[in-house]
Amino acid sequence: GWSQLIRTPAGRLWWDTNKLKIPLLGNLMRKGAVARFALTFATLLESGLPVLDALGVVKMVVNNQYLADTLDMVRTKIAEGADIATPLKTSKVFPPVVGYMIAVGEEGGRLEDLLRRIAEAYEEEVELAAQKMTSMLEPIMIVVMAVVVAAPLSKTSAPPVMRIMS
Repeated sequence: GWSQLIRTPAGRLWWDTNKLKIPLLGNLMRKGAVARFALTFATLLESGLPVLDALGVVKMVVNNQYLADTLDMVRTKIAEGADIATPLKTSKVFPPVVGYMIAVGEEGGRLEDLLRRIAEAYEEEVELAAQKMTSMLEPIMIVVMAVVVAAPLSKTSAPPVMRIMS
């Protein structure tokens, strides 16, 4: 049932939207998507692809329907004459700093450079967040393993080694 739900467009959008709201993991997924967005967008712009075409490709790379729909909205606004940064700032999906850095890049003519910097910064944040999560999981795993090992011992009156020796 679950796989059928997330195969439908509405189900996929619901799941991708709610994935970004999961404590700890949602923030990690959002940062990873922003890093992929910035790096891919920078690469496509450097290769000479027009902005609208580049955004069409980038929306497939973010691997999240909610972000892809947001990029479609950004693409529509740009086609209507807006700059790149303004729709990103108002989207509430991308962090505001991304919109501001893109605005600086557009004004200074160094958009690709700033997109690469955004990608590097968010990749570092993803790496640090993943390290923090794994360091938090280690003590939890130790406790779980201790409970799993101790549970069979509590059912008997003596440890198995002691029963063998007697």
